[in-house]
Amino acid sequence: MNEAAFHACPICASSTPHTARYPQSVCHACYEKACDERDRKLTFSNVSLSGGFQAIVTDTQAEYLSHICYIDGVQCWADEARFGGIVIEPYSSR
Repeated sequence: MNEAAFHACPICASSTPHTARYPQSVCHACYEKACDERDRKLTFSNVSLSGGFQAIVTDTQAEYLSHICYIDGVQCWADEARFGGIVIEPYSSR
């Protein structure tokens, strides 16, 4: 990949793969730190092979009924990516 195919993570500034559709996506390390407003770790997934979005409170396995999450105190939005998977961007970039 060439240097133009990366951008700085909006949370930690580390280099992360860039896509035009998600220009403010967070890096993998920051993605792994996503939590709710009570600092509970969240796990995200697609609902099925055809997509959908699901968030789970990791410790309790309870469904988390919001797309809003926090990474190092920054409010973010997690959602289904266009061709599957999950993408997280700062809420302010929406």
